Amino acid sequence: FELIKSVTGIHFHDEEHFQRSLSSHPDLIVKLKEFEINQKIELEKLALQATIIELEESRAYLMDKQNARLRETELAKATGQRDWLMMALAIVVVIGFFGLISVMIIGDNAQKTSNNGPINQLFGALVAGFSMVLSYFFGSSKSSADKDKTIANQTTSFTKI
Repeated sequence: FELIKSVTGIHFHDEEHFQRSLSSHPDLIVKLKEFEINQKIELEKLALQATIIELEESRAYLMDKQNARLRETELAKATGQRDWLMMALAIVVVIGFFGLISVMIIGDNAQKTSNNGPINQLFGALVAGFSMVLSYFFGSSKSSADKDKTIANQTTSFTKI
């Protein structure tokens, strides 16, 4: 009722008084309808803003991914080999993932580690890292890396001719 009071400017005590006020002042119904329409417009604006923000986040994510690919391609062109640090980090993540799984499953205190918060947080981080490593080396990102490598090789072939 407070919202209706603020929109119409009429103070009423109960629903009956509100009904009588509406019957005797039809312009109040128009005010309430205008308020409803304005609120719908505001909600649509907010939904549009949320969509724009999501699109900007997606664009930033894709640009970041593209920049990472370009970095690797440029490094491979300059040095003639892949980034060993990236490979080492991927190996550490994979070994850490399987090592922690081993500890959790066959370790002496398997029950103790499964209820340990920090261990579970480490496991969650390793799962995320492991999935990124798999995605990079074997997923859709791998085909992008192969495409970049092919383009880089073609570029060096054309410069030799």
